[in-house]
Amino acid sequence: MVIWFLFGAMCMLVILFLAAYWKFMRLNNAAKSAWQQLENNLKNRAELIPTLALSAAAFKELDKDFLQNLQHLKEICRQPAPLAQRVLHEDQVTKAFKKVFTAAQNHPELTMHDSFSRLRENVIKAEGKVQRSKRKYNSAARDFNTITSIIPLNLIAILFELSPYEYFDFGPSLSNAKETATLPAQK
Repeated sequence: MVIWFLFGAMCMLVILFLAAYWKFMRLNNAAKSAWQQLENNLKNRAELIPTLALSAAAFKELDKDFLQNLQHLKEICRQPAPLAQRVLHEDQVTKAFKKVFTAAQNHPELTMHDSFSRLRENVIKAEGKVQRSKRKYNSAARDFNTITSIIPLNLIAILFELSPYEYFDFGPSLSNAKETATLPAQK
């Protein structure tokens, strides 16, 4: 009788171990997939930078240093970097978009131009995708990090060398850029 009890207990431990491992792998894969989607959306947004630089050249409010930095921003975003550095680069992209759209408010004749309005719509869509991907990645990372911090399960994480994910967090989005574009420029 004791042998069957021990055999049953061992089977239950193996089943619980496998269930925990599968949970880790599912959450790990979800975080990796969310990261890939975020990276793809960041690359797509970076592809808009050269067009933005061409449009920004028409605005007298933007100095030459800003235009030169805007030219190099795409290459900077493409380079592999630690996550903290990557967050700073992506924050620079968002600020550059905002600065160009703020400068565009002083030029209603250019903002009415069809190509600039298409560019603004593309930037707003790309920024929205980036923000949604960022939230999805951070959510997946939070779920994974939460399960790795639970005491009996963290032993499995240590056993399989699963480390917690860092969060990808940078400034506010351009999701309300349509509203920003209609506000008067701040001086």
